This record gives sequence, C-alpha cells and structure tokens, in this order.
Amino acid sequence: MSPPVEIDASGLRARSGHQDVVDFLRREISLGRLRPGDRLPAERKLAAQLGIARETLRHALRILEESGQIEVRRGAAGGPIVQQTEPDAEALRRDIVSREGSIIELTEFRAIVESAAAGLAAERRSDDDVGRLEAAQVELDAAVTKAESRLADQAFHLAIAHAAGNAMLVSSIEDARARMFDSVDLMPFEFIKESSIGAHQRILEAIKDGDAARAAAEMRQHLATTRQEFERIIDGG
Repeated sequence: MSPPVEIDASGLRARSGHQDVVDFLRREISLGRLRPGDRLPAERKLAAQLGIARETLRHALRILEESGQIEVRRGAAGGPIVQQTEPDAEALRRDIVSREGSIIELTEFRAIVESAAAGLAAERRSDDDVGRLEAAQVELDAAVTKAESRLADQAFHLAIAHAAGNAMLVSSIEDARARMFDSVDLMPFEFIKESSIGAHQRILEAIKDGDAARAAAEMRQHLATTRQEFERIIDGG
C-alpha cells in the first residue's frame, strides 16, 4: 500500500471549524492535489498537519464520507482514502440549487478575474508558460473520463493564472474554480470536451500572439458558455 500523502495546509486559515476543513479538502480534491486512491495520514497526524482539533477533523471526515468523497478504513493500514464517487445526483442537485445564487456570483467573478489574467498572460507569458498551456491542451484532447477532462481543464486555466505573473490572481482563480466545481463535478453530466478544446485553443493563440484584448475577450466568451452549461445542469438538463 502506498504511503499517506502529505497535506499542505497553507490554504486553511487558523481556528478553522469543521466546515472549513470540509471545504479545504474538497478544494484539494477538485484541484487534483488529492486524487482517487490517495491515502490521507492517520487521524492524529492529519489533525496536526491541519492545525485543528481531532474532534473537528472527525466531524469533517464524517461529512466527506457521507458525500462519498472519502472512505475511512479502520486498522493499522487504514485511514481516510479519497474515492472516485458516484453519489446521489438528486441530493447533490438540491444542494447546488440551494447555492445557485452564490455559484452564479462565482461565474461572474471568474469572468472578471480570468479575463484579466488572460490579458496579462498575453503580455507577460514566457516560452515555458506557452509550453504548459500546450501540454494542457494535449492532456485535454487525450482525456477519456470527466475527471481527466476536468484536471486538464484546471491545468490550462491555472497555467494562464501563473503566466499572468500575479500571485493574488492565482489564489483567487484556484479558490473560485474549486468552490464552483467541488459539488457540480460529482453530478452525472457530460463534460463537453470539444467545446472546451476549441475555446482553449482560441485563448492560447491570442496569448501566443501577445494580443491582450483578444485573449481577455476569448476568455469572457469561454466562461459565458460555461455559465450556460452550468445553468443547464441546475435545470436538470
């Protein structure tokens, strides 16, 4: 059995409650830092890594286990294991509908910050940045599952954020994407890969050309389509 993964808790604020821990671990799963099959440290060590009380951790793990995102196995070789889940789609949809307003706000926020990041990336990108964007496109084209597609999609958008050369943009984009997709991606829907590949390629070409206005406009259009796809999911389509 592989050893437990190390958790970087720098994104978890001090004096966190159990819901903060749930949101943090869901973000790590959404961003691909924790993947299906990863074994988390034992309870005492994990609580110490996260800087929280063991009871707070137990409460958070119970919620994640109920949602199917982890399985807590007992015994010396056990511990929390990240799962590839197929949870109750209707229960998830009800939860997402209850948060529809905040998620729509996230789509608006993403349109603002990610279009700005794309414009800056066009002005500041290095050859290495372009290489990472092209590699993400190759990964997206080769993706078979929704999880693989989402990881490649994440890689592309975060590569743009890094190319923009602004650490606050990187943190904001990571946080917004994780908060939007942590529940939405658990629902049974088809990731429209071809649409994303085409939109990504137009953004990539604008960044390579150094055309900040076009890169920002292409990103806004891409995220407008993402919002429409999300609204279809909310409506049960």
